[in-house]
Amino acid sequence: MELTSSRSLIVLRLSSALAALLTLIQAVLVILTAAKVAKLIGAHGGVGYLSLLATITATIAAYVWFRKGGSKGLMMHAGGIAVLMIVQIALGELKVVWVHVGLGIIIVLGAVALATLAYRKPGGAV
Repeated sequence: MELTSSRSLIVLRLSSALAALLTLIQAVLVILTAAKVAKLIGAHGGVGYLSLLATITATIAAYVWFRKGGSKGLMMHAGGIAVLMIVQIALGELKVVWVHVGLGIIIVLGAVALATLAYRKPGGAV
């Protein structure tokens, strides 16, 4: 199977796009909570766990794709976002609000960048 049509690349693309979408949904949920439109902090946390699951899936797919000759940078990016999400969940559970917010912004940007790179860079530099 060619590198650009590999199943692992397809899984990487779909799971990274899902992770980016879920992190954006989290941002909307917390903004609605902060604006006192609705109390959605529980849903925010639940979507956070789903985001982590999607990112771990993307990391595994990126690793498999890397082993077939894919991009090492994409694999490291996906793994880095997954680690940041684990730290983010811990910060949220500990109620370290402002560090949690700052890291959340970085994670949203990183997740969107991961999805963008996964679609733009098939078989990129190893």
